[in-house]
Amino acid sequence: MASNFSRRDLMKVGGGALVGGTMLSACSFLSTDPKKKAGPSKAASGAKEAPMLAEQVKAGKLSPLAERIPKKPMVVKPLQGPGVYGGMLQRAQIDRNFSSNQYMTWASLVEWTPTTPPEPGPGLAESWEIEDGGKAYVFHLRDGLKWSDGEPFTTDDLMFVYENVYTNPEHYPVFPTWLTAGGKPAKFVQVDKQTIRFEFAAPHGLLLKYLCFMGASGDLLHPRHYLKQFHPRFVDKTKLAALLKEYKVATWQDLYGNRRSIWLNPDYPVLGPWRVTKPISGSGNTATVERNPYYWKVDPDGRQLPYIDGAVFTVLPGETLGLRASNGQLDLAAWDIQSAVIPLLIENEEAKPYKVLRWTPDGMFSAVNLNQSHPDPVLRRLFQNVEFRAGLSHAINRQEMNDALLAGQGIMTHPCAQPEDPYFVKGMGERFTEFDLDKANEYLDSAGLTRRGSDGRRLRPDGRPLKLIATTFEVGVGVAMVDVLEYVRRYWAKVGITMSIKNISNTLWYQQIPQGNYDIAGYPPAGYLWDIDSLWYVPTSGLTYWAPKYGNWYGDPKGKFSMKPEGEIRQLQVLYDELKQTADDQARLQIGQEVLKLHDKNVWIIGTVKPPFTPVVVSEDLGNVREKAVASFRTHYEAAMDLSQLYFKNPDRHS
Repeated sequence: MASNFSRRDLMKVGGGALVGGTMLSACSFLSTDPKKKAGPSKAASGAKEAPMLAEQVKAGKLSPLAERIPKKPMVVKPLQGPGVYGGMLQRAQIDRNFSSNQYMTWASLVEWTPTTPPEPGPGLAESWEIEDGGKAYVFHLRDGLKWSDGEPFTTDDLMFVYENVYTNPEHYPVFPTWLTAGGKPAKFVQVDKQTIRFEFAAPHGLLLKYLCFMGASGDLLHPRHYLKQFHPRFVDKTKLAALLKEYKVATWQDLYGNRRSIWLNPDYPVLGPWRVTKPISGSGNTATVERNPYYWKVDPDGRQLPYIDGAVFTVLPGETLGLRASNGQLDLAAWDIQSAVIPLLIENEEAKPYKVLRWTPDGMFSAVNLNQSHPDPVLRRLFQNVEFRAGLSHAINRQEMNDALLAGQGIMTHPCAQPEDPYFVKGMGERFTEFDLDKANEYLDSAGLTRRGSDGRRLRPDGRPLKLIATTFEVGVGVAMVDVLEYVRRYWAKVGITMSIKNISNTLWYQQIPQGNYDIAGYPPAGYLWDIDSLWYVPTSGLTYWAPKYGNWYGDPKGKFSMKPEGEIRQLQVLYDELKQTADDQARLQIGQEVLKLHDKNVWIIGTVKPPFTPVVVSEDLGNVREKAVASFRTHYEAAMDLSQLYFKNPDRHS
């Protein structure tokens, strides 16, 4: 939690932000070990900056701390107490192209509070006002903010992205949907170097939440001073041609994206706690991030965060990653820990120097997404028949799957959000979940699948064999979708439905799936804070796995892979547009519940089982760890506990 502003500022922001004052009670300075007696903390009386930075200051290679942080830095109250500087986190991931460090380099104008559910709180913007019934937002940046290379961060950077990226059709053919309201794009108005105004044609009820979410606003902050050297509006054609050749890219857009890659470009300035200093390259399998000398947060004693020096990320196969975690060789692992390794993690927990936190999963419903926008009109009509979906659902023996895959501890439901989500209504997601082969066959017959081939398998309404393909990839969390789909394949075969499984690469998945030319997508939908990542329940993207072409239409009606939805699926989009434009919290809540009621009624996404918890593996030597949270992409997984305030109790052991 953080604050450095007055009650008046709080009123400007709105009562939702949960903030911790800069004056703390004595209990805030107690040891993180409850077995030890309270006493003066070594960290509390320590230096105001990390030793590695103090050495650079002494050598004249870095400016003094007072010149590197804002006049009013954000004050973070550590979860248990002040920390100790030093140490390198050992981390790992499966996909070499996935930027796991993004949560360690992330910063935003507005940031989530460490609560469940979270609220928008101060970040790079120390305060804001909402004006004209939600049609305008005025943000006040902290005075003295700097990028990780020491250059100032001001509203010039925000105007740069607005004028040269967002409103540049060569770069952004479609204006970012999270910055639109009433069907029209936002307008950025620069008031001064520290003040900017976002103006909308209609009220924008979700803007603050979008700003907290990297998946929406992750492309908002561009360092003007660095990126303008790769933009054609600031570089002559000769220089630009030379840069294209140097970086081996075909277009200036590719060049700009290449140089803006936090994961691949160590020269790229950031505003988060750490910055990449060694990217993965060539045949290498490790990357390193190190502290940002200009980070703008401090603890209550005025000591600059982060406490930890950095992290080393190692790319490993899934099985190897799990074994390293269960052997205590990873200091923090919140992604790519698969269900198969959980028993070993629990078994080794007492003997090895780590503990397994049992965070609440975000969704992880292990769902079967029937493509409601299928390009084949025969299959599209069949998939859109609720009796067909009911038959498929009743054929699934969820209890058997639960016992086999989750030791009987899982949750059996369809995706309709979850209890931690503000829109959730108890009792939703239970329709057609009973295992009953008689009902399954009855519903499938009612859906028009009465004819069968000589092998006993059902035929399509047009008389052709009904053969479905379920596509998936190694997601990295929850129950392996290949295992889930194998159970489903066997269950459906008993009612005459033929299904095969195609397991593809992560890269191929994101290339092919948005085109919408598939039968079934095996992927676990979200259930938490879905209003700012609407694709799970509303077709707003090509990654709406149960209706990708309808999602494409929402953003680009004339697109090659777009298809206009009708009926209640179209109604979802209309409701969501209304939700986004509703400034009143209670009215917005009611609209969101209408969206979920339609899902409960139609069962567009067939759920199977979801794990009872998401394992987050942490070193026993880590302090200020958040014991309970929701492991969600929308709250940035492990960053739900503000990574900058984590520390090693014995940093010398983690060099």
